[in-house]
Amino acid sequence: MHSGGKTIHLKAGHYQAVIVTVGAGLAELTHHARHVVIPHKPDEMPLAHLGKVLIPWPNRVTDGCYRYNSKTLQLAVNDPVSHTAIHGLLAWRDWQINHQSASEVSLTVFLPPSYGYPFALMSEVIYRLDATSGLHVSICTQNVGDETAPYGAGAHPYLTCNLQHIDSCELTLPASEVVHGELNFSVPRIVASTAIDHTFKSALSPEEWEVRISSHSQKMSTFLRSNQPWLQVYTGEKLARRGLAVEPMTCPPDAFNSGISLIHLAPGEKHQLNFLIGSE
Repeated sequence: MHSGGKTIHLKAGHYQAVIVTVGAGLAELTHHARHVVIPHKPDEMPLAHLGKVLIPWPNRVTDGCYRYNSKTLQLAVNDPVSHTAIHGLLAWRDWQINHQSASEVSLTVFLPPSYGYPFALMSEVIYRLDATSGLHVSICTQNVGDETAPYGAGAHPYLTCNLQHIDSCELTLPASEVVHGELNFSVPRIVASTAIDHTFKSALSPEEWEVRISSHSQKMSTFLRSNQPWLQVYTGEKLARRGLAVEPMTCPPDAFNSGISLIHLAPGEKHQLNFLIGSE
């Protein structure tokens, strides 16, 4: 046991993945021995929520405060810069290994009620490597309490072309409803010095969309595919711009207050989020 919990190694064909139980985190993914996501050592606490699962909300809750069922609830403000509650409650919890094989692992965790989030959830994350398509990820949560719970989910992988600086990579983003001039990458183009830390709403949802980065010098492309309505894209300044955070999300930031795309998870109800990371 170390600060990342337990380490799980998966392999299928030319793909290899390293999973840590803390935060059900993706610590490494390689294809033909080249990095597909920015890696971190399993025994270290990674920066910038690298590879973590985000439950029961992705992104931020303003001032950590929200109202639900006529009650005002206060979450811990754990991002002092923005004065928000960031990325849910399970990114730093140690998940349990439910089952494991050479190419697949299931991790589970129970989230008990707390003062800021008085709802009970059971979550499972399944990582499955396929020799042809890449890493399939499924995040499933069930409300095991007796009250409807506000809920959102996401994940925080950083795509990379073998750690090539993102400035020289070509980016393709799906056409979206949130396009701000220079942030329009619906047609592939070089990232250059563009700084991105924005939320996009996919115009393709509920159909599958793809975000792709390509490096001519590395002769490789990496991609993330999902059907979630929202995604956060970040050029990874905290990680020396060696990759691009592509975060599929069920809802935008501060959904606990805005109600936009917020899931109201009834007792016994389940929700599932799926995405795929691969390389060509």
